[in-house]
Amino acid sequence: MHMQRVCKVILALAIIGLLSAPALGEAGEPDTATTAPAEVSSDISNPAPAPAETAPHTKLEELIRTRLSQLVDRKPEQAAVEAFYRERSYQPIWSANGVALPRTRAAVEYLGKVAVEGLDPRDYPTPDFSRDMNGQTAAVNDLQLTASILKYARQASAGRVSFTRVSGAILYPAHAADPAQVLTQVSSAENVADVLASFEPQHPGFKALKAQLAKELGAPETQKAASQLQTSNKHRQAENQHRRSDITGTLIANMERWRWLPRDLGNAYVVVNVPDYSLSVTDKGKQIWRTRIVVGKPGEMATPLLSETMKYLTINPTWNVPPSIIRNEYLPALERDPDALERIGLKVSHNRDGSVRVYQPPGDRNALGRIRFNFPNPFLVYQHDTPNKHLFAQDKRALSHGCMRVQSPEQYAEVLLSLSQPNEGYTPARIRSLYGDEERMINLKNPIPVHVTYQTAFVDQIGQLNLRQDIYGLDAAVLKLMRGGERLIADTPIPRNYTSSSKPVVARLPSRPAREYREDYGWNNGGGWNNGGGWSYGRRWDSGRGADSYAAYPSSGGRYIDRAISNW
Repeated sequence: MHMQRVCKVILALAIIGLLSAPALGEAGEPDTATTAPAEVSSDISNPAPAPAETAPHTKLEELIRTRLSQLVDRKPEQAAVEAFYRERSYQPIWSANGVALPRTRAAVEYLGKVAVEGLDPRDYPTPDFSRDMNGQTAAVNDLQLTASILKYARQASAGRVSFTRVSGAILYPAHAADPAQVLTQVSSAENVADVLASFEPQHPGFKALKAQLAKELGAPETQKAASQLQTSNKHRQAENQHRRSDITGTLIANMERWRWLPRDLGNAYVVVNVPDYSLSVTDKGKQIWRTRIVVGKPGEMATPLLSETMKYLTINPTWNVPPSIIRNEYLPALERDPDALERIGLKVSHNRDGSVRVYQPPGDRNALGRIRFNFPNPFLVYQHDTPNKHLFAQDKRALSHGCMRVQSPEQYAEVLLSLSQPNEGYTPARIRSLYGDEERMINLKNPIPVHVTYQTAFVDQIGQLNLRQDIYGLDAAVLKLMRGGERLIADTPIPRNYTSSSKPVVARLPSRPAREYREDYGWNNGGGWNNGGGWSYGRRWDSGRGADSYAAYPSSGGRYIDRAISNW
């Protein structure tokens, strides 16, 4: 009986097992979802998809990934910000646990007071760090302050206004602060205000103007600048004009132009101040020599602003008349008087390409005088002597075609050579002994930087503020960009063509018989003539100094040959 029950139980369990077992065809298949090894494809042309990007670990990382371009407007600065925060695992630098750090308050206070530097605090907005912040607010505030810091460092070091927007006749080397270095400095400095102040120009001339601007901004309106002005008869009229206008604006415009200059002017260097009609030489921070100069006329002939290097002196220079002068002045004069050039000592020849060469051999009457001072530059300007010494007696000396004429060339040469090669014993007498009919070159063994500047406001060696007339309209141009409708893009450079007007002039002869010209000047048979008759001379230079620059070409009529030499 007991055995029968046991058998029945076993039979029942067997029946249940058969009913719940998988079909026979399925029984041998393994559970691929859990036990089968992953199949490796041998087709290398279809690689496995890359793993999905990991989710941001912090609010700051998320913000940088999604909104960085909205907060930081320059691509180099965006790259620097992304790399900087990634290196520090996307931790904020201006707050910790939702509370602002001490350097944050210092940075915010500094940006709020940049008006004393001639800048507008509104250009560098700062978020509110005065209350506790959640993660999202702290991240946004961190990036906003970082963006303002980078913008300030860029503009304080290189300019609130790009000089390319002012004129095509300005060219200084780029020197904006590196954004990666800015972030490293401000995040590690104990005194962030000192770091920020280091981005502005450190030149004594800039600092002196900054002190004057602080006085202007802090003084009552009726007292502004009255006690700071030099009152010599020579410049009294210009200063009275400044009293009636915006002296604060004049200071700001001049401080802005200091930002364009290289940070390191050199151990020994030359500075030209165009509106002051002066040239000075500085050695080891002290001015050692100064002279009067003649500069370019307002308009297309304005002296360009630049920083280059004095490399050599030419004694007894030949004056090769620039194509622009041949085209715009000499050809029209020859049309009126075929003997005009010959009478003033100029010679004419043809180059192999048929273009006209007009030149003046070395001599006492040469337009460049006896010495030319060469600092190669795209504008083809230089400094030189002149036979027209009487011009230096005039107070206003914007009279040339763009080059700078030096009142005391022998002394200037002596100063330069004493700095470059002091053991060679150059004196004015020795330099004059080299005068003659052949060109001589003296290379500077230690080249000297030359900075052509435009300072309508400067503080002299006895601490007095000097103001000069804005002869080229540069103050107005800078202030318009800083304050006008283009202020938001004023620091964005625009393309400029810095190639000077060196296009050869191809001209047909005037009415004088061709045989006489060939005999007198060595012209080849018909070389350089235009078959269609008439002369190929124009009214504008090809130098990028066009109607959109402060050196717009004057609309008056032609010039005459009897003024051409004295104007050079």
